[in-house]
Amino acid sequence: MKTKAIFFVPSSILGVLAATAPSPLPMLTLFSAQILILKGMNKLKRNEVILTLIVFTLFFAVTKHTESANQTILGKGERSLQLDFRSGALIDGDSFKAFAVDLESGEELLVTYRIRSEAEKEKLLSASFFGVSSILGGELKIPPEARNPGGFDYRSYLRRQQVHWIFDSDTMPLEDARIRKLTFYEMIGRVRETETKHLSERLPKETARLVSALIFGEQSKIPENLEGAYTKLGISHLLAISGMQVSLLSGLVLYAGIRLGVAREKMAVLLILLLPVYAVLAGGSPSVIRSVIMASIMLTIPLGSNRIGFGIVDALALSFLIFLFTSPYILFNAGFQLSYAVTFVLVFSYQAFKEKELTGLTFMITGTVISQLAALPILLTHFYTVPLISILANLVFIPLYSFIFSPVVYSFYILIALFGSVPAWIGGAVNTIIIFSDNLALALSKVPIQLYPGKIPIFLLALYTIGVLTVFKLWEKIQLWKKSLLILSVPFLILAVHSYANTNFSKTGEITIIDVGQGDSILISLPGGEGNYLIDAGGSIVFEKKPWQERVSSFDPGQDIVIPFLLARGIGKLDKLILTHGDQDHIGGAIAILEEVQVKEIVMPHVEEKSKSEHDILALAAEKQIKVTEVTKGDKWYAGGASFHILSPEKGNNKERNDNSISLFTKLGGKSWFFSGDLEEQGEKSIMANYPGLGIDVLKAGHHGSKTSSTEDFLTLYRPKIILISAGAGNRFGHPHTETIQRFKELDTIIFRTDLHGAITYTFYGGKGTFSTHLPYNALSNQE
Repeated sequence: MKTKAIFFVPSSILGVLAATAPSPLPMLTLFSAQILILKGMNKLKRNEVILTLIVFTLFFAVTKHTESANQTILGKGERSLQLDFRSGALIDGDSFKAFAVDLESGEELLVTYRIRSEAEKEKLLSASFFGVSSILGGELKIPPEARNPGGFDYRSYLRRQQVHWIFDSDTMPLEDARIRKLTFYEMIGRVRETETKHLSERLPKETARLVSALIFGEQSKIPENLEGAYTKLGISHLLAISGMQVSLLSGLVLYAGIRLGVAREKMAVLLILLLPVYAVLAGGSPSVIRSVIMASIMLTIPLGSNRIGFGIVDALALSFLIFLFTSPYILFNAGFQLSYAVTFVLVFSYQAFKEKELTGLTFMITGTVISQLAALPILLTHFYTVPLISILANLVFIPLYSFIFSPVVYSFYILIALFGSVPAWIGGAVNTIIIFSDNLALALSKVPIQLYPGKIPIFLLALYTIGVLTVFKLWEKIQLWKKSLLILSVPFLILAVHSYANTNFSKTGEITIIDVGQGDSILISLPGGEGNYLIDAGGSIVFEKKPWQERVSSFDPGQDIVIPFLLARGIGKLDKLILTHGDQDHIGGAIAILEEVQVKEIVMPHVEEKSKSEHDILALAAEKQIKVTEVTKGDKWYAGGASFHILSPEKGNNKERNDNSISLFTKLGGKSWFFSGDLEEQGEKSIMANYPGLGIDVLKAGHHGSKTSSTEDFLTLYRPKIILISAGAGNRFGHPHTETIQRFKELDTIIFRTDLHGAITYTFYGGKGTFSTHLPYNALSNQE
């Protein structure tokens, strides 16, 4: 092969990273090292070194230009905007979301709206927002940032789409709407929207969402738990349009045209014109765009040309360069990374597969393991966990999708296009198989065969990447497939040892007040794997909703905040889940945690009347055979050289639920800690009466810093030095109350608040430790 496009890929990546990093120096150093290594291996000639330098500089300059242009001139607050909708809307329950352009500033915004009635929802569902222009009143809000380690940074996600604001509209989006003439690509988008709606009307919902996903790339109707199961199993690629599908369709069209007597050159030109249209029609996912660019390159430059020696690797590399040049921010997209990483590795492994003569099951197993290895550094970067069961899941689901679902999907779509419907008995039978497949995925996702290495430092991630590449090189040289699989398993074995050591040999401990919004969730992680305790699990206060208001994807602090935090910490098992009392904002997220994380024991207060949420948790605990312990004042346990004492509730009391909270006292990292749950005045009086000599260095303020907690008498008696407040930013209850903050200030205490500082972490070693906050800490911000 004479062309060397593959060698320009690292240069383009480093150019983008140098432009987006706080300092370009580390990337310049890596770029220089890359040049020296390739030059030393005689892979690059002098003119190719110059070309590599040009590629680095070009991508650096393009990304810098994109960064400088990616600014906003708008400011937050109430206002009226004339908005131009240029894509479809997502309507889920009573939630409306759509991207639109503010015509005055030219900026794209994410428009949100809370639907007020079922009739209003029907009107929105029946409309298409392509080409709709409306004047809407509402409030510009800054998108939320990650407030916990391992959390999803929505602000950065939107910024990389060059969106800086969420416009929360209080006007119905179709009010005073005007329709303008659509652009060509908007017409294609509208066709996609119309077709997916027709599928929903003509097919059972499970079949409709699968057909929509595999033909149009529409995944918004897939339930959140099912989407999570596919992601956890490493088979989410099956729900997306694959590059193979694009290549197959392109090949079939090309072959059909040639068979009909159309010259290959004319068919190639036609396909090059049609493929971008198909990319829009298929939703424009990274895998689709990659395949479209590759197919266009392959049609433009005939493969195997002896004159230039252009091959499939070059087409793949060139597609990468074109994609990244036109969209530098796509480099940070997990789908883009996975699509190219897996494809590059499989393309490079093609010759080795041929030489090893792998067929049938051995071919599938080896291909699956290789794909998982290629994805390993990316999974570690974005998800902090490696699902080993994904190998088995791929072996089950790839044949199912390849030989059953894919042919059925295309057949159903053709039948609907020709006859308007699918025979009921066929549709029903297929829908039953799809439901079985979904249930199987949900069941397999709960099998605890995963590695939990947590968030890995960048240098260690680089070592894993180098290790994976080394293993691939060794694998190519081994002929026996069993020895080949043994070599391929080495990185997983090393990662398993790493995960075990990370959990069991760490000499530091941690106490983190997780920012779950208006609620509580606290992690206590003891050194050396001696114990991981989660006190409460957060939760949203759920109001009764009508059927039309129910959402496919709803926010759950347990699922969306606590679990990612635990995974980032490398925690896949909890020794105790301590649920202080039955309020939803403390235990609402517990169900998700029990479903996703191994829990050895649930600790609850011994009270006469339990809430519905507590009964639901007990039922699930019984189903999963999890030990449940109900505690009262005087109960205790020992772990990791520390003792943990339950100070409330008292036996047989009849206090209100908040004052029946579990309160926990312990000494860790050279400090004494009092975790108060939602104790208010009556509960605090009991603590003072029973434990007047209690020494408290760190107080987790009761009831989110409400006016009726952390009373003057309580604070005067114990005089804590540090106050931790868990409260939601801008919560509607006004927590923490200004009077409570004033009481803390009079004690001259240090105050940490999740609403201001995000997650609050105390990392300790022996008898010493340090506090840190996820968001910048400003002591003056507490003076409210």
